[in-house]
Order: sequence, then C-alpha cells, then structure tokens
Amino acid sequence: AIVQIVKQTDLKVLICPEDRTQMALGKEILFDKLPDEVKDRVVWRQDYWLTDEALSVYVRSAGLFGNEMHSPIMCVGNGIPAIVCRWAEQTSKGNMWKDIGLSEWLFDLDDETQLAGIVPAVLAMAKDPIAAKAKVSKAQAILRERQSSALARVRLAVGH
Repeated sequence: AIVQIVKQTDLKVLICPEDRTQMALGKEILFDKLPDEVKDRVVWRQDYWLTDEALSVYVRSAGLFGNEMHSPIMCVGNGIPAIVCRWAEQTSKGNMWKDIGLSEWLFDLDDETQLAGIVPAVLAMAKDPIAAKAKVSKAQAILRERQSSALARVRLAVGH
C-alpha cells in the first residue's frame, strides 16, 4: 500500500510506531524493504510520540492505515479516515469498526482472502478524500447516537 500511495498519488507516507515495541519494526519490515524510487516520499519516524503530537499529525493527513486500534480511534473521532488491519492475537477490538459501519475498512490479516483488498481500500481512501470523509461522518453519527443512548440509560438508572 505504501508503494502504491507514492506511485499513484502526490501524497507522502509517514511510517510511525503505535507503541514502543514497534519502533525498530517500522524501519526493518517496512521502510528498509521499500524500493529506492519511493523512499524520498516516505518518512520513517524513529521516535515514539505522545498522543497530542500524533493527533496533530493525523488531523492534517489524508488518512491512516495500520495494525493497532488507538490511532484509528483518534483519527475517526476527529473526522480522519482510518483503515485497520488485525490478526487473531490482537483480540476482538477491531470489531468496533464493524459496529460503527466501517467494516469495509477492517481487514483480518489471518484471512488470505482479505489481503488483496487492503491496497485498493487504502488507495480509494487516498484518492477520494470526499468519499472517505463521508464514511467517517456516518461512523461518527453512529457513535454519537450510541453515546446519547448509553448516557440516557445511565441518567435513567441514576434517576436524572
């Protein structure tokens, strides 16, 4: 997906760790394996960053694709598209993407049949930001409705 983003768009790609355990991995398994002709538009962030710094980058981005849930949650909460790839050992947290109508942006890396859909989904997000942001807006509406419903039940339970 990184190679195709660089080749098919004018965008740059930032490779950054979601947590400290991934700092070296981003370079070793992603950046170092990229073809030289795309590396000038790919940045590898070697340092871990805090939430506020990460979010300040995400809100200026075309979107995110990754393997963890924290950054995608921050993105969608701020109107930024986010594609999530998961595997069995990561538990079922990724199911929340299905719950908020973003199942098209959830991929199971353990399911070989889903792998071919990742690059097209990332490219669609990057090439059609209006459609991608519309999907995020629908997900945010679902989230707001569910939050309102949950808070109404809490108010009822506590007698307010």
